[in-house]
Amino acid sequence: MNLNPASIRVRIAPSPTGNLHIGTARATLFNYLFARRHGGTLILRIEDTDQQRSEARYTDNIFAGLRGLGLSWDEGPEAGGAYGPYFQSERGPLYLKALEQLEATEKVYPCFCSEADLQAERQLAEQAGSTYVYSRKCSHLSPSEAHSRIQAGETPVWRLKVPSKPVVFEDLIRGKIEIHSDLIGDIIIAKRDRSPIYNFAVVVDDVEMRITHVLRGEDHISNTPKQILIYEALGADLPAFGHLPMILAPDRSKLSKRHGATSVSEYLEKGFLAEALVNYLALLGWSAPENREVLSLQELSELFNLENVTKSGAIFDIEKLTWLNSQWLRQLSPAVLLERLQPFFKQAGLATESQDQAWQESVITLVQEKAKLLPDLIEQADFLWQTSPQFDPEQTAKAFSLASAQDVLMAFEKAFSNLINWSTEAIHEVFEAQKGSLPYKMKDIMWPLRAALTGRTAGADLQQSIVLLGRERCLQRLNQALTQLPN
Repeated sequence: MNLNPASIRVRIAPSPTGNLHIGTARATLFNYLFARRHGGTLILRIEDTDQQRSEARYTDNIFAGLRGLGLSWDEGPEAGGAYGPYFQSERGPLYLKALEQLEATEKVYPCFCSEADLQAERQLAEQAGSTYVYSRKCSHLSPSEAHSRIQAGETPVWRLKVPSKPVVFEDLIRGKIEIHSDLIGDIIIAKRDRSPIYNFAVVVDDVEMRITHVLRGEDHISNTPKQILIYEALGADLPAFGHLPMILAPDRSKLSKRHGATSVSEYLEKGFLAEALVNYLALLGWSAPENREVLSLQELSELFNLENVTKSGAIFDIEKLTWLNSQWLRQLSPAVLLERLQPFFKQAGLATESQDQAWQESVITLVQEKAKLLPDLIEQADFLWQTSPQFDPEQTAKAFSLASAQDVLMAFEKAFSNLINWSTEAIHEVFEAQKGSLPYKMKDIMWPLRAALTGRTAGADLQQSIVLLGRERCLQRLNQALTQLPN
């Protein structure tokens, strides 16, 4: 694909009628990667013309979600730019100017047909078994007749005069797409109050903002021929179009809330890392060279190309996302993970501000390999964060009922009390000594000891856990457990 980097301008245009959707995030990512790979510009535009459903909190969620994923925009709200404003609700004069241009060149006409008139036409088409296309009845009104009706108080919609011809475009992903304009008809581009219909506003915005490439979901394929006709009526150059595969649920239906979380914020709140989410979204409909799977945003920016974008729908697989998240949990440093854990500490009611940074990072290192989500780093090491362990009776009762329990806990309590150097090596020596002196199988030693110190019978490396617990807490817990042993 021969591209002029200096001129590439792509856009993402979400509507603030809900939180940032996974599909919108994936479309933003592909536009971001395309722009970064080719040295182009990414524009964020907020399509908030649906004033009844648009809310500021959703706009804020979109901004926060994109920034949380590391997807910064070059022009748009809060970034500025030469082609603003970047909220459609503030661009009314531009749409009106474009409509007046089409009126002056006689490319549009007023349509006074009522909804009842149009419904009657639809019923006739349905009875005939044909696709409904507007009859163009109002296109035959003379300018003076139309003017008189407007002066009399009638409020028309405005329709584009669509010439009869094939509408053809070369999709960057799907190849040649063609439809005859007779199947489209004279489309409405402005409402009765002269405010723009979606397809008209989008084209005006893309023309004004000098958009060169429109990369969006395949659900917009049906809009593209209509928009091409509007571009041509305005005498504007066409951008290149590329339609990305849909994100599908495991049953190959459209991804929706009934399949689980659908917004970026929900996944981040569950403990998925932004790095993993970006990585996974990139692989939904695109494949990296050599089938590489774990890729950073920077690596994706260097590798991304439209040639490797698939045509078929991409299945959203939560298990694959979770696996990728576990890979990223292992790659990120304990210091970074500790910072990401702060909101989860608050949710768990754990005050960690007074704890030593190096100690906290060591705790994360202890459980980092087995964690799948951020909260796992807390849950798998909760006995270390807590002042006293929260015993799970279902797990500890059996361990504490072992015949070995009292001997084991007393032996380790004595050994820990007498230990001079509290270190990994010293704790290992204690274990070796107790294994040799206690007349029990390893399981009968480890079970009650782990239960007493951690409140559970399985988990992180016990010797490293003991080092991190420290002498005082270990002795406290052993003594507490001795009081809970059955008589």
